[in-house]
Amino acid sequence: MDPEELKKKIARGDCKVVDNTSSKLKSSVWEKFRVISDEESNIVKGFAACKTCLKVFVFDSRRCGTSSLRKHADTCAGNKLTRSIEQYLSKGTELKVPRRDDKDTITRLSVNFVCNDIRPFDAVHGEGFFALAQGLIDVGAKAGRVDVKQLLPDPTTVSRGVNKYAEKIRQELIPELKMQLEGGNGAVTLDMWTDDYRKTSYLCVTLHYINNKWELIERVLCTSEWDSSLRKTADNIKPAIISALRKFGIDEFYSKLVYVTDRGANIVAALRTVTRLSCAAHIFNTVLYTTFKPSQEDMYGEEVTAMIDSAKSLVTYFKQTSLQARLKKTLKNSVETRWNSLHTMLESISNQFEDIRTLLEERGEVDRLTNLDEEALSDFVAYLERFKEATKALEASKTPTLHLTIVWYERIRRHLRASSNDSNIISSLKEKCLSILQDKFDIHRLHRLAMFLHPKLKSMKLIADSSEVASVHSEMRRLVKDLKDKRGSPEEHCHHPPPEKRVRVSADTLSDVEDSNDEAPQYQDEVAAYIDHKTPKDDHFEILSWWQDHAHLFPNIAQIARSILAIPASSAASERDFSCAGYVIQERSQLKPSTVDDVLFLHSNLKHHHHK
Repeated sequence: MDPEELKKKIARGDCKVVDNTSSKLKSSVWEKFRVISDEESNIVKGFAACKTCLKVFVFDSRRCGTSSLRKHADTCAGNKLTRSIEQYLSKGTELKVPRRDDKDTITRLSVNFVCNDIRPFDAVHGEGFFALAQGLIDVGAKAGRVDVKQLLPDPTTVSRGVNKYAEKIRQELIPELKMQLEGGNGAVTLDMWTDDYRKTSYLCVTLHYINNKWELIERVLCTSEWDSSLRKTADNIKPAIISALRKFGIDEFYSKLVYVTDRGANIVAALRTVTRLSCAAHIFNTVLYTTFKPSQEDMYGEEVTAMIDSAKSLVTYFKQTSLQARLKKTLKNSVETRWNSLHTMLESISNQFEDIRTLLEERGEVDRLTNLDEEALSDFVAYLERFKEATKALEASKTPTLHLTIVWYERIRRHLRASSNDSNIISSLKEKCLSILQDKFDIHRLHRLAMFLHPKLKSMKLIADSSEVASVHSEMRRLVKDLKDKRGSPEEHCHHPPPEKRVRVSADTLSDVEDSNDEAPQYQDEVAAYIDHKTPKDDHFEILSWWQDHAHLFPNIAQIARSILAIPASSAASERDFSCAGYVIQERSQLKPSTVDDVLFLHSNLKHHHHK
C-alpha cells in the first residue's frame, strides 16, 4: 500500500485518522501528526497523516526516524497559519528591544545605584535582579508612573518575607520529595562548617534525585545552626541529619538513602548503619596534600615543601605590598581545605614568573625566589593539572557524575606512570602519590553499577578483572528481578531495540575509555539486551536524555539508573552551599542563623520551584 492509496481510503471512509496513543511514539512531532486505522480499528503500521492537511507519509522509526514528518510540519501551510495566529495573539506580551537613549539612562542610574548605596557592580546582574526589574517595568506598564518608594517593601518586610516564603516552599516540597523517594530514588550529601565571622557552626544537608522528566535535581534542605552546647560526635550528628529530613516528612527514608561525605571520623561513624560513599574529589585532594608532606623515605620531600612554602610567602608578600597592583593578574594563595588551590597558586606564579622576577629585582629582593625555579614550577603545574580536571568533572551539579569515579581514578593512575620526560622530583612524587592513591581510594559496588549504566561504558573495559564485570552483571540482574517481583510482573524477553536518535545536549567526552560495540543481538533478557545494544556514537552525548529516550526499551534498568545516577561522585554541593553562606554572612553579619538557613534554602530551591 502506498500513501496515495491510503489517502483515497481515508477520503472514502475506509480508513480513519486517529490520535497516537502508543507509548513508544513520544516525539513532539506527534502533536502535529496522527496515525491511521483500518475498518477494524487496527493501526496501519508504517504511515502517519498530518493533522492539518491530512497528507499521508511513510513512517519508519527504525530507519528514518521522524525527520520527514518534522520537515512537513515546518512547511505545512496550515501549521504556518496556526503559528501566525498564535504570534498575533501573543503580540501584547512580547518584550520590546529598549531604545539606545533608554539604555543610557538605565546605565547612568545603575552607576548611581552602586556608588550611592556602595553595592558591588554585579548587583545589577543575576536572575533574581532581572525578575525584580522586569516586575517593576510590568507594574509601570499597567499602572503608569508610580511612586517606587511606596511600591518597594521595607527591608524588615523583605526579611519577614524570606522566612515566610521559605516555609511555604518547604511545605509545598513535602509531597514531591516523598513521591521521588518512594521509588528508592535519592542521595544526600552533607558536611559541617564554621563561619569565620561569628564562629557559628552549620550542618548542610543536600538532597539529590532524578525526577520524572529525567532532570537531575539538587536541593539544599538545610544549612542549620549546630547547637554549640553539643559536641560534634557521631551520636549527635545522626539525630541532626534525621531532624533535617523530618522537616520535609522524609525521615522514614533515612536508611534507604545513599550518603556522600568526606572521610571525617565523626560523620563516617554517624552513618555507619547506612550506605555511605566517600567524596571522590575530597580523596584526590587528600592524596595530593599527603604526597607533599615530607617523610623519611621521601628523597625530595624537603625540597618540595620548601618550594610550596616559598610560593605561599611570595603570594603573601605581594598582597601586603604595592607589587600585586603591578601584575596583570592576581596571585592566588593555597588553602589546604580548598580543592585545587595549590594548583591555582603555583599556576598564578608560573604564568607571571618573569614579571615577578623583574619586580623583585627592582627592589633588590630576588632572593625571595630562592626555592622557586621556573622550570620546576611549570612541571608542578602540569603534574597538578590532571587532578584539577578530575575534580572539576566530579563536582559537576547538572549532570550525573558517579559513573566518572572509576574513569578518573584510572586516568589519574595513568597520569602517575613514570615517564622518561619526568624530572627526578616529579618521578619521585608520582611514585609516592600512586601508592597513597591506591591505599586511600575506595571503589564501591555503586561506582561499578553507575559505570555499567552509562551506555558508552557498559562493557567496563577499564575493569581488568572479568569476574568483577560478571559480578556487576549478576547484581544488575538481581536488581531487575527485585523490581519485577515487587510489581509481580513475569520474566520477559527483550528484542534488540531500534537504533537510537542522535542527542546533542552537552558534551560527555569519554573517547579514551568508551565502548565500540556495533553488533546487533538476538533475543535476550533485559540486562543482556542492554549490554548488546548498539553503543551511541555521538560526540556530544547526554546520559539522562539517552535514558529518557530508551526507558521504554529497558524499563527496569531505567528505573535503577534513575536511582543510582542521582548519586553524586562528590560532596561539592555542600562546599558550594558553604561558599554562599560565607558570602551571605560577610555581607549581612547581623543575620540570625535561621535567616541564613532560609536565604540559602531559597537560593537553592527557587530555580526548581519555577518549573512546577
